[in-house]
Amino acid sequence: MKLADLEANVEGEHVKHRHHRIRRAKQFLRPLPRKATLHRWPVLKWFAKTARKRPFLWSFRVREVSIALYAGFIIAFQPLVGLQFVLAIAAALILRANLPVIMGTQLVTNFATMLVIYPVLGVIGHFLIQLFGLELPVSDVGYKASSIILGGIVAALVVAFVLDMIYRFVIYKKAQRPISVKRILNKK
Repeated sequence: MKLADLEANVEGEHVKHRHHRIRRAKQFLRPLPRKATLHRWPVLKWFAKTARKRPFLWSFRVREVSIALYAGFIIAFQPLVGLQFVLAIAAALILRANLPVIMGTQLVTNFATMLVIYPVLGVIGHFLIQLFGLELPVSDVGYKASSIILGGIVAALVVAFVLDMIYRFVIYKKAQRPISVKRILNKK
């Protein structure tokens, strides 16, 4: 076998593997909004024209995805049922974040999961309020809402940080660069 044939075979395998990864990613992202399916989404259809004109909404660069993860989970873990998608769209436009990722994070808290997530966020918030000795001059309902909000912010930052590091790890691994945690944390 000639060297040129061997190189062509390796290149062909690389292309097949790449196309397989792309197909897998498309299957995973299928339920999320895309440029071509914006008009089908209940709230997004009102912003379809604006969203199509902004390429940063569709970019999967580290910056856009990181911002979408952090902002998306902070919005998702707040007790704002019914407003989350609208706030996520506004945050994506204002912060120049990835729209599919920020909308995907909103799907974490749906009516089935919020029965588990919000009480856990309340416990985390209560623990933090007790830990730091915060005095909240509010009623019992206000205290519970404050603890859910505080717990939601802290839990969102932790979850987003973990997923951000995993995303960066996968990106660097794909680029086959040596992984340096120091470089990953410093790159914005």
